[in-house]
Amino acid sequence: MPVFNQEQYRPALHAALKEMSTLIFDSPDFSTASFRFAEPIGPGENRELGLHLVQIGDDTLWQSTRAGNAENRGRGTTKKTLWELINSSNILLEAHASAADGTAIHLRTTRKGHVLLDRVRPQKTPAAEIKNGDTGHDHQKNYPLRRFDSEKLLIALGFASHEGTLKPTMQAKYRQVNEFLRIVDAVLDELPPRRSRENGKPLCLVDCGCGKAYLSFAAKAYIEAIRNIPVHLVGINRKADVIAFCRRTAETLEMADSCTFAASDIASYKPAQNPDIVLSLHACDTATDDALAFGVEQNARAILCAPCCQHELQKALSAQMRPHRAILRNGILRERLADILTDSFRAQILRVLGFRATVVEFVDSEATARNILIRAARVSRPGTGTALSDYEDLREAWGVTPYLAKRLAHLEPALAPDANADTGETAKNARCPSCSSPR
Repeated sequence: MPVFNQEQYRPALHAALKEMSTLIFDSPDFSTASFRFAEPIGPGENRELGLHLVQIGDDTLWQSTRAGNAENRGRGTTKKTLWELINSSNILLEAHASAADGTAIHLRTTRKGHVLLDRVRPQKTPAAEIKNGDTGHDHQKNYPLRRFDSEKLLIALGFASHEGTLKPTMQAKYRQVNEFLRIVDAVLDELPPRRSRENGKPLCLVDCGCGKAYLSFAAKAYIEAIRNIPVHLVGINRKADVIAFCRRTAETLEMADSCTFAASDIASYKPAQNPDIVLSLHACDTATDDALAFGVEQNARAILCAPCCQHELQKALSAQMRPHRAILRNGILRERLADILTDSFRAQILRVLGFRATVVEFVDSEATARNILIRAARVSRPGTGTALSDYEDLREAWGVTPYLAKRLAHLEPALAPDANADTGETAKNARCPSCSSPR
C-alpha cells in the first residue's frame, strides 16, 4: 500500500490551487469548477463541491452546490469557504475549473500524495467570428439583436468592445437579452387595444426595479428599429447611483429625450401615462409583487415579470401543516415549494384581475437560477370565469394569503378577506438575503 506523503502534498496543493483560484475568482471568463474530497464535506456523505457563476439582477455571484443544496455568495465569502475546505485535514482528490474562452485546469492527487496539474489553453478565434456574437455553432441562430444595427447599443451596455466585438464574458448575458426580446416580440402581437386617450402616444415601457436597464434599453432599441414603434422608456429604482448610471447610458445612446428614470419606490411612483408594458426582472421578494400590483393598478396592457428570491410566503407555511409535513420539514424543499407556490398565486391573482397569465422558462437554467417568467396580458374584466374560485381553492388548501393578494385586495376584496397586515412596510424594507440588493 503506497504511503501518502503529507509533507509534499500540502505545498504542491497550495501552489497548484493558486493558479486554479486565479481562474475561478479573477478571470472574467470563469464558467464552472468542481472539487472532490476523500472525506465527506456535508451534508450527509457528500464529498463534492461545485461552483459556477449566476447572474441575479445586476449582481454576479458564485453559486456553490453540495448534495443539491445551493448557496449564492460574493467573491470574498466563496473564496474563504473554499480555502477553509482545502486547508482542512481532508484530502482533495480531484479538482477541475474551466472558462468560457476554453481555458481549463485539472488537478489530481495520487495515492502517494503527488499533485498533478494539467492545463488546456484556449484556441484563438478570429475577431470577425465573434462580431455581434457569431461564435461557433451559434452563428446560424436568428438572434433579435442581429436583425438591426445593434453595435452602438452593445458597446454602450458593455456587451461589446469599442471595436464592436462581443466580449466572451458577456455571451451568456447576450443570449439572455435575445431570449427576452423574442418574448417581447410575441407580447407586442398580443397587446389589447389602447384606451382612446392614449392613442398617438409612444408605447410606454416601464421597468420596475430597473437596475442598469440592459433589457429595457435593448427592448426599446429593438421595438423602434424592427417594429417602427416609438417607445418611451421609464425606469424606476430606489438607488440614486443606479438611476444616474441609466441616465448616462440614455445620453450615450441618444435616447435621453425618450427616457425617464426615477429614484423612487415602485408603489409610490405615478407615471405620466398608463404603461403599455410593465417589466420586473429579478426584483427581490415582495418587490416583485409591488411591480405586479403597479402593472394592475396602472392598467398596463401587459406585464412581464421574472421573480427573484422569495421569502414572504415561505415564512407563512407551517412546518406542522398536514399532509405536507414531510416536505416542509426539509429546508431546501420548503424553499423550492414556496417559490413554486408564490408564483402560482401570482399568476392566479392576475387571472382573477382580468389578465391571461402564463408561467414560462425565461432563459436556460445555466444562465441564471432565477429563470421563471410570468407573462400576462389584459384580456377581460376582473372576476370573470372560474379564476376566483380556483384562487380560493389554492388559498384554502395551503392556509396562507400571499402578499400580492393583500396588496390588491382593494381591487378585489375576495383575494384577502381577512387581511389586516400592513403591507407597505414589508415592501419598503424588501431585501434579498442572497444578493443583498434592496429594490
